[in-house]
Amino acid sequence: MEPRYERISRSLVARHPNPIGVVEFYGGQFLGQLPVTSYDYFLGMLFRAGYTIIAMPFTLGFNHTEIAEILLIERDLVRAELPELASVPHFWVGHSLGCKFIALLEASTDPISGMFAPPGLATAGVRRGILDEPLLLMAPDIGDTDSALPVPILPGILDALGLGVRPTRAEMQRLVVESNLFNLTALISFERDRVAGNASEPPEVSDVAWFLDTLGARPEGRLLHEELPGGHLVPFGIRFGDVVLELDPRFGCPPAEPPAELEATAVRLLDELHQRRAVAVQQRMHARSR
Repeated sequence: MEPRYERISRSLVARHPNPIGVVEFYGGQFLGQLPVTSYDYFLGMLFRAGYTIIAMPFTLGFNHTEIAEILLIERDLVRAELPELASVPHFWVGHSLGCKFIALLEASTDPISGMFAPPGLATAGVRRGILDEPLLLMAPDIGDTDSALPVPILPGILDALGLGVRPTRAEMQRLVVESNLFNLTALISFERDRVAGNASEPPEVSDVAWFLDTLGARPEGRLLHEELPGGHLVPFGIRFGDVVLELDPRFGCPPAEPPAELEATAVRLLDELHQRRAVAVQQRMHARSR
């Protein structure tokens, strides 16, 4: 069964006839502008595993808090058009810089009210956040202006003028550290990743290692993590018959290694998050009834 996408609001949606959940996907800055093409194989595997897919094209801009809120607006608009999804859980899956916006949603969700309440946003507390909506982060990049605008010299000039990315990497890290959530989070990293880094590098230079150090030590819920072969662009995959090509800047478009390893890992981690979510929701309902 292959996904068939329709446009609802700004998003591309593939409705599964019997969904076990909804995956809201947000990709990297460049590949994410054409998500259902760039991540064709990955999203197709999630669809065939039983998930309705919502893929929103990447929005360019330096105010990442406002862009994160757009993701919530899209979630609500799409689900309003698909009432049959009201009873299935919602999962957020991101790649590269797209992970920053998803992590920002989680870090800015009030754990008591469940509302999206980032500091400094005029509409803080107006919109429902992502409480009990698990995250799967692939090669997360939470970098500064030089990540959003990889052009020599210009990022430094924008930062000096106060026109660069907000929140910065340091500000983003502080939001995550201060959050009481991230208990329903999984992370996939790649051994040869030179953008997000890998698990063996120092957390000062690797966003992957930083997340592992920060969230892995929390007693509330163990961070699920798998490190796979390949580089930062492994989630990019286009099918040609039985062959899946991934993009590798050094080698062109070699066959993925192996084609289904990432997708099988993602499906397994989503299943584990699904089970954890069921327990968390039950515990929250029990706490409220006391």
